[in-house]
Amino acid sequence: MIITRDTTAYRNLQANLRTTSTTLNQLYIKSSTGIEVAKASDNPSSVGSIISGRSDIVKGERYVENCKHVQDSLSAAEVSIDSIEALMTRAKEIAVAGANDSLSTSDKATLADEVSQLRTELLDLANTQVDGKYIFAGYNDQTLPFSGTPIAYAGTSDHQKIEISPGATVAKNITGEELLMDPVNLFTTLEDLQTALTSGDSANVSAQLTPLEEAAEQVRTQQSSLLLVESILSRHQDADFTEILSEIAKMETSLEATMQVTARVSSLSLMNYL
Repeated sequence: MIITRDTTAYRNLQANLRTTSTTLNQLYIKSSTGIEVAKASDNPSSVGSIISGRSDIVKGERYVENCKHVQDSLSAAEVSIDSIEALMTRAKEIAVAGANDSLSTSDKATLADEVSQLRTELLDLANTQVDGKYIFAGYNDQTLPFSGTPIAYAGTSDHQKIEISPGATVAKNITGEELLMDPVNLFTTLEDLQTALTSGDSANVSAQLTPLEEAAEQVRTQQSSLLLVESILSRHQDADFTEILSEIAKMETSLEATMQVTARVSSLSLMNYL
C-alpha cells in the first residue's frame, strides 16, 4: 500500500512539474514580447473583449499588425500636434513682442514675416500624411484636407472609431476641423496677427493675444484627447511587466521545489520499504 501510494504521488508530481514548466514558459514569452494576450488560450475572457472591441480594425491573424498601424498613426498625429502647439506658442511670443510700443515699424515687419512662415508651416503640418493617408482628414484620408485662399477644410468632421469593449468606442483620430478650424480658425488667427504687425499698430497686435491663447488651448485640448486614446489602446494591448515578472519569480520557486521533491521520490525503490 505504501509503494502504491508513493507511486501515485510521484506521478502527480511529474504532472505538476509539466504544468508548472508550461506556465513558466508562457510567462517568459509574455515578458519578452510585451504582449499579455497573444492567442485566445492565453486568457479567454480577456482576449474575447479585446478582439470584439477592435473588430473594425482587427481581423483574425492581422490583429497585431493592424494594431501597430493604429499606433503608428497616433504617434504621427501626436508629433504633428506637438509641433502645432509649439508653433502657436511662438506666435503668442511674437504678439507679446510686437505689442511693445518701443518696437520699430521695421522690426514689426520682420515679425510679420515670421508669422507668415509659421502659417506656411502650419499648413504643412495640417496636411501630414502617414502611409499615403492624410491623418487629419477624417474619413477623406485620400484627399488633401487643407488648401485654397482662404484656406478651407476638405475633410470630414466625423471620427474613425475603434471599439474597446462591447458597446464602447473611442475615436482613433483627430479631425482637422476640430484641431485647426472650429471654434477657432488657426489660419485666420495667424493671418490677423500678421496683418496687425504689418500695420505697425501696437494696440492691434495686443488685441490678437486673446484669440491666440484660445487657439493654443484648442490644440492642447485635442492633444489631451489623443493621449487618452493612446493610453486606452496601450492598456488593452500591453502586458503588465511588473505583474508578469512577479509571476515568473513565483513560478520559478514552485518549479524548483517541485523538481526537488520529484527527484527525491524518484530515487525511492522497493528497498526503502524492506
